[in-house]
Amino acid sequence: MKKIVFLSLSLLLLLILIPGCFTFQTPPPTATPPVGTAPVIVVFSSNPSTINSGGTSTLLWNVTGANSVSIDQGIGQVDAAGTRVVSPYTSTVYTLSASNSAGTVTSSAVATVYSAPPPPAPIPFSVTGVTANTDPATFTGACPKTFTFSAAITANGPGTVTYRWERSDGGSSDVQSITFNAAGTKTIMLQWELSTSSSGWYRVHVLTPNNAVSNQAYYTLNCSGASLVTGIVIGVDPNTYTGACPATVNFWATITTSGPGTVTYTWERSDGGTAPVQSITFAAAGAQMVNTTWLRGGGTGWQRLHVLTPGDAVSNQIGFTITCTP
Repeated sequence: MKKIVFLSLSLLLLLILIPGCFTFQTPPPTATPPVGTAPVIVVFSSNPSTINSGGTSTLLWNVTGANSVSIDQGIGQVDAAGTRVVSPYTSTVYTLSASNSAGTVTSSAVATVYSAPPPPAPIPFSVTGVTANTDPATFTGACPKTFTFSAAITANGPGTVTYRWERSDGGSSDVQSITFNAAGTKTIMLQWELSTSSSGWYRVHVLTPNNAVSNQAYYTLNCSGASLVTGIVIGVDPNTYTGACPATVNFWATITTSGPGTVTYTWERSDGGTAPVQSITFAAAGAQMVNTTWLRGGGTGWQRLHVLTPGDAVSNQIGFTITCTP
């Protein structure tokens, strides 16, 4: 027991004396841990970067080292890598933000929206040109004589044109119309029978859709020699036909003379053909009828009566239209 007490006292004395014999040093402070690395945005792009209005573009991104990845413009939080299809109404800048404890980095991608310019305003329907001609321009011979006036009207699109013929003596025709289904040129005609020597002109006055006046188409008539034939009236039946083809078109003409005599004539037609010369005898002044036929397929055409003797006289052209059906 005494031995244990002695050892305890000895140990206590040793602990008291040791501080004076040894110097204790404070351990060095622990080093500050290294700062973390900010995220890396490997790629952030839009493909295609330019789209038409209403089109789509695909955003593509890949981020490393981020705890949080988000895209603005209402997209919000996203995975570290991915794609998103967008369809902005206007050109838009998309910004990607990547964050971790070391900070936040951003990158942008642009989707440019191309808005096509509005279509041009439609061009108003209008007549862009009108040109008149006379056939024949000059005639010397037996009267009466028929002059044919024609005019080419050019329009820039579909629509209806109203016009009238005007002449040098102040006279004019009734207002007429012609319809265009598309842009182009159409020809109108007028025939005028004269019995005495004269000269003058005809022109076309376009009234709607715009005001336009053609050139003046001049004529000169010199009547000479005896005039037996004083008038020719021509007709056609049918004027318009729809049905099985070929179809027979009947033409007739009434020749009026101022006295007795023999008239020779022929029929002339739009394809350049002519009938054999025929004759008709008048015992006295009066009117007689002559006729002819034409077997035709589909299409349009005309015939006229050409008096050869005595003198020279041509009727107006009388036209027809044939539409073939099965």
